[in-house]
Amino acid sequence: MKAKREQILQAVLELFMEKGLNGMKVSTIAKKADVGKGTVYEYFCSKEDMFLGAVEYGIGLLGNMVNEKLEGSETFKERFDILSDCIIDVTQNGPFMSFMSDAPNMPFSLDTIGKLKNILNEAMMNFLTILSEILELGATEGLIKPSPTLYQKKAILIIMTNLTMQSVHSGDNDIAKLKDFYYETCLKLLA
Repeated sequence: MKAKREQILQAVLELFMEKGLNGMKVSTIAKKADVGKGTVYEYFCSKEDMFLGAVEYGIGLLGNMVNEKLEGSETFKERFDILSDCIIDVTQNGPFMSFMSDAPNMPFSLDTIGKLKNILNEAMMNFLTILSEILELGATEGLIKPSPTLYQKKAILIIMTNLTMQSVHSGDNDIAKLKDFYYETCLKLLA
């Protein structure tokens, strides 16, 4: 049962890149997901529900990817670079960031906007947890001060996500410089 829902959500993410949310039809989503049209309606009652489900699904995929890649890494720099790589990779290659950047232009109800804010706040908290673990290692290695504030952690994530989106969309593909900038900014911010 869960597999069908994931198939539908993956189809929504992929089709969004091609057509945008308003250009997607349930029949097209069903075909792409290799399920019946009625099956789509069993899981989602509207495009807004599909959008929210796809956002949550995409965030979950990103979190899983980061955690899997962090396994086996030992140093602060390695772990910080992995987080940077994941954010850059998703922005460059995945439909999720494009999906999110178009969200403000979509005619959603206030209820959907509220639900979206809740999903994004929960995602921020999950990524702050991941970042906190990475920063603890940096403090243990003596590279940064221990116990950075919540605002400092949020600032790091916001810099990484926003600057990556701007760089990718402007065609600036010097990833090594971008990663070095993130790392140096983190060290300076938390010195």
